[in-house]
Amino acid sequence: KAQMGAAFLASQEKDGLCSGLTAFVDAYGSWISRMEEQVPFLSEQFSDQGNLHMQRCRAAETRMRVGIALLESSPEVLAAFRLANTALALQYSWRIDPDPPELVWRPFQLGFALLSLESIANPESPDRETMDLLWFPTGGGKTEAYLGLAAFTLVYRRIAHPGIESAGVTVLMRYTLRLLTLDQLGRAATLICALELERQ
Repeated sequence: KAQMGAAFLASQEKDGLCSGLTAFVDAYGSWISRMEEQVPFLSEQFSDQGNLHMQRCRAAETRMRVGIALLESSPEVLAAFRLANTALALQYSWRIDPDPPELVWRPFQLGFALLSLESIANPESPDRETMDLLWFPTGGGKTEAYLGLAAFTLVYRRIAHPGIESAGVTVLMRYTLRLLTLDQLGRAATLICALELERQ
């Protein structure tokens, strides 16, 4: 579980980091294989949908592996990933809780980050045509998942395009409920403060 922590991911050497992430995706791949074995036993009315789900799972696994390969090959992506995790860990430590816990990534959050890295870093990525939807209960960690990607995007843009080229709108956030807007604004603003401390 420690290997899922933001502070851990921020501080690991490249080989250890990529090895741990590969083991994580390998476990996901093994789960997919077990589920694929169950599809033939579904009733006929569900078999097509079962196969479609497995195809999508394999596509997600492939994208995660591409993200890990990018961490291995691109110093800029690796630096942005580490700094984003550093900022998220710092922001999480500022919670009102008198003994704030460490930010530990849940599997869906880490998987979402890995499968998104390449499409953020590569303007020519075909996955930029894909809309990924996080569907998870309230309090499940969706906000941290997208804030992690926002942090990565902001840092990567600064690293890859120093100077005036990194200026402009990088992330758009839109909310439908006023109460949710205030909560999300506070969390996003705190993340920006943490990123600014890292920049300094």
